[in-house]
Amino acid sequence: MTISAYIAKILSEYEGVAIDMNHVEVGSDRYGLYKSPGRYKSEFTDGSYELTENFQFFARQRSVSKAERKEADEWLEDLCYWVDDYPCKKDFPQIDGGRRVTAIAITGAPYVTSAEDKDVLYQMSISISYIREREDV
Repeated sequence: MTISAYIAKILSEYEGVAIDMNHVEVGSDRYGLYKSPGRYKSEFTDGSYELTENFQFFARQRSVSKAERKEADEWLEDLCYWVDDYPCKKDFPQIDGGRRVTAIAITGAPYVTSAEDKDVLYQMSISISYIREREDV
């Protein structure tokens, strides 16, 4: 499983959100996840290392009425709190390839990237850190 798919799996636990990779469909309540450039690596003496990677999460929400805009804002804020609390309430799901996730965090608050007649596209940054054990080294 890719790290992108892993993050999508975790986020899907929040209200059954279905997330596309590298794509956000047209229409309301559509979500996408894109990998950001940059990768931070810390090596350990046993040959394992910790990686921190960043991703951009996009949420397209309906925004015709004031009530819909307020609801979208509340939904995004609640999602941020849910991600913040995730490691306190649950163990990270298992991942293959000698990898073990140690942290996931919202590193950039949701903000509007574009607004159409009926929808607004929000973006926020997500960071994930994991340890990778080297195999056959």
